[in-house]
Amino acid sequence: MAVISLPRVRHENGGARPLTAWIGATETTIGRIQLTIYRDFKAIGHHWRLLQSTAACVPAQSFEQAEAWSRIVSQPVGTMPAIVCGRSGSGEIQFIWPFEVTRTLGLGCLRWIGQDHANYNMGLHSLAFARQATADDISTLLGEAAGLIGDVSAAHFEHQPFDWDGIPNPMARLPHSQSANTGHSILLEKDFDTLYRNRFSGKSRNTLKRKERRLGELGEIEIGWAKTPDERRGLVSLFFEQKRRQFAEQGITDAFAEPRIHDFYHEIAALPSSAYGSLDAGYLKVGGQTVAISCGVFCDDRFSTLLTSIDTGPTRKFSPGTMLLRHQIKTACVRGLNFFDMGAGDAHHKGEWCDVTTQLFENFIALEERGYLLTLPLAAVTAAKRNIKTRPGLWAFAQSVRRNLFGERRPKELPETA
Repeated sequence: MAVISLPRVRHENGGARPLTAWIGATETTIGRIQLTIYRDFKAIGHHWRLLQSTAACVPAQSFEQAEAWSRIVSQPVGTMPAIVCGRSGSGEIQFIWPFEVTRTLGLGCLRWIGQDHANYNMGLHSLAFARQATADDISTLLGEAAGLIGDVSAAHFEHQPFDWDGIPNPMARLPHSQSANTGHSILLEKDFDTLYRNRFSGKSRNTLKRKERRLGELGEIEIGWAKTPDERRGLVSLFFEQKRRQFAEQGITDAFAEPRIHDFYHEIAALPSSAYGSLDAGYLKVGGQTVAISCGVFCDDRFSTLLTSIDTGPTRKFSPGTMLLRHQIKTACVRGLNFFDMGAGDAHHKGEWCDVTTQLFENFIALEERGYLLTLPLAAVTAAKRNIKTRPGLWAFAQSVRRNLFGERRPKELPETA
């Protein structure tokens, strides 16, 4: 359990800050770095978009998604952005760290914007900075940034990959702990049929064909992608309803219950399909009824799944979600993508398809002594979750207890197979 102390640099007037705030250049092993803290997305938007077009960028930290999340979800409850931008002595942007400041127990805590709903979190870095910045450099810059932001006692950065698209994550050079979950993705092939045969035996493929025939007996099957913003928003709304029922059966708190969460996903679903971070929505219908939904982001050389759900009706036993997934993986192959990312967390269908595992880590950083009041409990909870989830028997028992205590009963003739 790696909890570290990284004292923030204290500046005068360390409370409220203007929209942007500058400090003097900071010496690092790769040269002088000047920090700017932005609280206004408009002031950094142009530079952010330029950097994300060349740097490794996870969907949640794209400008489009981060700005929407902050404006719609975070700021209405007082969680304000604190976007850290580092420039070289010549003015070239070396990194952007899209932070926000939450408050727990009256203490400020730095986090990635929207990190609770993201599969992966990672700042944007120039290639040179990502490869050359040392642990001491990152510590110095974080301490300076925290001091400039003011009134923050700790930092908790979760669900971080060690690298993205082959570019190293500098935050991994700080002491860190393993996350409770890992990410799962498929290294795609140009020919989908070859990929499919390599993943599934002839027996398994025949079983899926039989299910598809049985599903077709209930009505005409239609698989496709929403073509307009209104269609995408409609599918997102239906996803919330299907997922609510699935969570209720499993005894899981609905992570999408908050109306502001609905508004966020509706907004990114309304972005033009060509926009970075826009949400595409796929569906499978039987007899005109949508029984499976899968939404995600086409970003650079990968498709990243964000939202999936299936209807709880009689079609479920014929695995409509599996059929929709197969269609979307084929689409990714046809488009020439390299990866199909199914996100963090273990699931049976991920084990069937995925051959790439993304290890994730978390940073727990006390920026002053009372910051341990936040970081120690957070680290303990993460360690407990990891210990449970990495022991199959214990994890199955925990799921069974949760389902029996808190889950809604469903008809026995509708087993969960998708």
